Amino acid sequence: MSKAVYLDYDADALEFQYGPRLAVPDADSILERWVSRSATYTDNNTCDIDIAYGPRDEEKLDLYKPAGGNAPVLIFIHGGYWRALDKQHHAFMMEPLVNAGALVASINYTLCPAVTLDEITRQARAACAWVWRNAAAHGGDPDQILITGHSAGGHLTAAMAATDWSAFESGLPRDMLKSATPISGIFDLDPILLVSANDDIRLDQAMAVRNSPIKMSPGHDMPMTIAVGGAETDEFRRQSKILCDAWGNQLGKVEYLESEGCNHFSVVEDMADSGNPITRTLLNHMGL
Repeated sequence: MSKAVYLDYDADALEFQYGPRLAVPDADSILERWVSRSATYTDNNTCDIDIAYGPRDEEKLDLYKPAGGNAPVLIFIHGGYWRALDKQHHAFMMEPLVNAGALVASINYTLCPAVTLDEITRQARAACAWVWRNAAAHGGDPDQILITGHSAGGHLTAAMAATDWSAFESGLPRDMLKSATPISGIFDLDPILLVSANDDIRLDQAMAVRNSPIKMSPGHDMPMTIAVGGAETDEFRRQSKILCDAWGNQLGKVEYLESEGCNHFSVVEDMADSGNPITRTLLNHMGL
């Protein structure tokens, strides 16, 4: 029997637990479908693409605009293990949110191994700050900004919820984000030190500790829904539960939500359906 390297998992089992492409064999075809659906959505709807929020080429965001003004603003952070994918893969998932009246800001960031997770987190914070400063000019309400993200973006969503905004940039309100909905995130980064993805992510122990949301505290009280697919691996579901436990007594309202039957990819793809439980949750957070 192979030796356990983390909890009760040996190296191969841990690789499977933290390898969505291993757990979902048709992942490549799913991502190809996302690209096609997103291109169709972008081509046929009102959006501003590749707005710079920082100096690096990758520091760009897309705005998907509703018909009305003074709209609640939802920031979306894409996944890809901090080393892959792009905001444009996810455009089609914004449709029911925009149709309901939300201004959606979907952000990009520089990928590992070109930068570290410290820098990716800084870029995500810079994007959020840009949205607060510029929302009104694009028809959004800067006093009603919410955040969500999937997988790596779920981790970054929780990191944003833990941010002391006035320390990050003078003049930003402490309660800049009004709710957070991390989806299928990794919130204790210790196991990532032991899987092959870390060849690109390049975490060391100190970086894993300072970037793990379970080691952080919320920046202020806000409603939070921690979502994950019911058919995801045990470790992805455990990761969402441990954040719920860690922050449950620090926030006034924390909800754990499993999307029944959804794997690591369908949990976010199904958000394109207006009746999806995560989509409904986001709309409820925005009062839509």
